[in-house]
Amino acid sequence: MLKVLFAPLQGYTTGIYRAAHAKIFGGIEAYYAPFLRIENGHPRERDLRDLETPAGVPGSPRVIPQVIANSVEEFKVLADAILQKGFTEIDFNMGCPFPMQVNRHRGAGLLNDTRTVQEIMNEIARLSAAGTAKFSVKMRLGQESPDEAFALLPILNDTPLTHITLHPRLGKQQYKGAIDIKSFEKFYSECRHPLVYNGNITDVSQIQEMERRYPNLAGVMIGRGLLAQPSLAAEYKAGKANITGKEFTDKLLQIHQIIFEHARQTFQGDSQILAHVQSFWDYLEPSIPKMTFKRIKKAGKLSVYADAVSTLLPENQHE
Repeated sequence: MLKVLFAPLQGYTTGIYRAAHAKIFGGIEAYYAPFLRIENGHPRERDLRDLETPAGVPGSPRVIPQVIANSVEEFKVLADAILQKGFTEIDFNMGCPFPMQVNRHRGAGLLNDTRTVQEIMNEIARLSAAGTAKFSVKMRLGQESPDEAFALLPILNDTPLTHITLHPRLGKQQYKGAIDIKSFEKFYSECRHPLVYNGNITDVSQIQEMERRYPNLAGVMIGRGLLAQPSLAAEYKAGKANITGKEFTDKLLQIHQIIFEHARQTFQGDSQILAHVQSFWDYLEPSIPKMTFKRIKKAGKLSVYADAVSTLLPENQHE
């Protein structure tokens, strides 16, 4: 059975979301935190704070911090900040396709720079040899061409990594256009590390097909598919899509309640609290009544928001 890893999505897979998902749905081998970056010369403080499971939330999901850097100097600063917080696993992001990062030579923007990647991999090898931490890499096929990933593969193969996660698109595609399955299969055959597949997985049958088709695959990493169907990993573990209807809605409301209570205790004023809870529903639009979704997203007051969410309770559902 493949490992299911929860991909990081900025603004969505927050510390409280990860803890709530692990408690209510589960099925996840590890949750990857949104990448830590350098801002004004230092690691961004709110990203560091978000690595922790919020106090008062039962359970402690396995969280793996991720860093994004455009030089070995940035990488060292970020890795040191994470190690000081007691983490022993770090994922290096060479896959983020968003122009704000690519234009700063980070994420997928680093894939055509073999020299800088080599320097960062040398630092990873040094830290690994010292027993300081274990490292993995998340990447795309390239920013402009799959040739970029294959130019890096010898470097990556020679670096002590726990695994590589590959999203078989180019950075310039962002999340649009076709998956390049031929290039993925070539990478799969030539990669000497355990390989994890990432990209466009939305149901159990797709995971099962990946398991059947690629017997040496180590796992799948899912982001948007899990936000839209939080039961996906648990269903795969059970071998069938078996969390539906009332049970699914009930668990959804349980996750929401944990996030909602945390927001009410952490932030002040309706607008601040709403800013942290309304996004919970963004990927769930297909799973709830259209009118309810509209009311939730348009709510400007907590009372209006709570009333809209309450229509999902079983006692308020009508045949």
